[in-house]
Amino acid sequence: WYQRRVRGVQYLGSPAHSNLKFVLESGEDLLANSMIISYNSPVIENLTTNLFQSSIEVQDFSRDAVQCFLEASYSGDIKKISRSNFRDVNKIGHVFEVFVDR
Repeated sequence: WYQRRVRGVQYLGSPAHSNLKFVLESGEDLLANSMIISYNSPVIENLTTNLFQSSIEVQDFSRDAVQCFLEASYSGDIKKISRSNFRDVNKIGHVFEVFVDR
């Protein structure tokens, strides 16, 4: 399973494999697959599965932090964490109640 998630990063943002939009403050959408993003987030799972949301507003977070969060959700690695986005990435993790099950 982990190997498939790591290889799935290339599909992040792909219109063919993305059914969930993360709407940034700028109005830009970052696309993701709801099933992959829900794997570690019961909040996103509830929003997509029970409330049938196809977009999530993330205006409180920087684009860099949201991209880092999405890539980490796909790969299991936080490769793009930096001093400038650490606080926002940490907040996103708390807001969406992200956990890591290894």
